[in-house]
Amino acid sequence: MPLPPSRKKRRNTRLGTATLSLTALMDVFTIILLFLLKSYSAEGDILAADPRLKLPLSTSTEPPRVRLLVQVTPDDIIVDGVRITGVRDALSGKGLLIKPLYKELNAQARKTEFIARRNPAVRFTGELLIQGDRSIPFRLLEKVMYTSGQAGYNGIALAVISRE
Repeated sequence: MPLPPSRKKRRNTRLGTATLSLTALMDVFTIILLFLLKSYSAEGDILAADPRLKLPLSTSTEPPRVRLLVQVTPDDIIVDGVRITGVRDALSGKGLLIKPLYKELNAQARKTEFIARRNPAVRFTGELLIQGDRSIPFRLLEKVMYTSGQAGYNGIALAVISRE
């Protein structure tokens, strides 16, 4: 039969202090850091939809890439966050070319080509992403796409909400 511990040993175990091992603590922090890095998305949401836009639904599953963004709201045409012209003005013009949009897209293309001459990692690809409200008339979308093509942006993609 085992003997009970002496009074001195009993008292020390009750009043003992716990210590943390620095090595074990560093291991825990390293695991947490690796987990957070693994779960972090470098892409994030490339597309920030304007609250005024109601994008059309689609079955497309291709993720968007970073491109020049043209937003067509029910009231305005916006390129990279800057209002270019109104929808009424764009629809009232004769022909398919929207002149203010054409000028802005040309300026954006020249800016990208200028940067490409200085930095070989950047190049002008002629890719454009159109965020169009689902209520805009097809005639307006046709004009925006035609104008984009005339300005050298032939890689046109339309932003949609994926219906899963």
